[in-house]
Amino acid sequence: MSNFIVSTDSCADMTPSWYKKNDVQYIVMKRVLGGKEISEVFEKDSEFDTFYEGIKRGDLPTTTQLNPFEVKTYFEDILKSTPSGDIIHIALSSGLSATHQNTVSAASEVNKELEKNKINRRIYVPESFSATLAQGQIIEELVRLREQGVTTKEALAKTEKFLAHQHGWVIMTDLFHLKRGGRISPAKAAIGSILNIRPIIHLSAKGKLAIENKERGNKKAIKYVLSRMEKYGEKADANFAKSTVWVVRTSKSDLFEEVIASIRAAYPDVHIRTAIVGPVIGTHLGCGGVAILWQGAPRLDIE
Repeated sequence: MSNFIVSTDSCADMTPSWYKKNDVQYIVMKRVLGGKEISEVFEKDSEFDTFYEGIKRGDLPTTTQLNPFEVKTYFEDILKSTPSGDIIHIALSSGLSATHQNTVSAASEVNKELEKNKINRRIYVPESFSATLAQGQIIEELVRLREQGVTTKEALAKTEKFLAHQHGWVIMTDLFHLKRGGRISPAKAAIGSILNIRPIIHLSAKGKLAIENKERGNKKAIKYVLSRMEKYGEKADANFAKSTVWVVRTSKSDLFEEVIASIRAAYPDVHIRTAIVGPVIGTHLGCGGVAILWQGAPRLDIE
């Protein structure tokens, strides 16, 4: 019998088969395209790539937040279908969406009902400060802790420490998508594209996406992110020999392969995992982006 149930929203971008295999509950976040609400969790690479091909053709989807009522119903269904155990739910960062706060509100309502009925189960929604596969990393860590048999309290403490040392850096190539999202002006997008500018986005300690630097061309952008790995990697594992580094893409690109090759050249013993950003965060990042995720020094508080 597990001490807790692992739960998340689909912005964690793991596949349905992974959720099922690892006994993780999830609620699907939606996007809107052409006035139609779409609920999808992708399994195959081809499904991700079809989504990004649509963006290349001019699709402009938007995303919706989960509302408290649907999350409350989701939690109640889990409690009804499982005989015991708390729920630890990891939601999309509050720095990116109101989904986190709505999830906290829903959990609070359910917890009041559990306490009123003297049922010794609780729902916990720790702040993730993360999104997409960075959020997925936290879920994987919780699964590992659950399998070790740790208590809910221990798992929450270890998860807090894990996310405090989580680094996520994104190299962007589609400046016009950043313009559509309001992150840069039309003039900067036009000039930056001509000059081959690569904005470097960092997932901050408050779970926000902040443009931390800009470099010209793929090589300089990759060199800069490698310098961040060197500076903010774990001192106990300076060569990443015992670490897993995630390299995560949006659409297919030469940049993705170049990043992988460069990390392997710099750190020959590193274990690299690859994945694809799903439609919720992909809607905002657009095509051609590559993220590098690792555990290291305390996460930076960049706005």
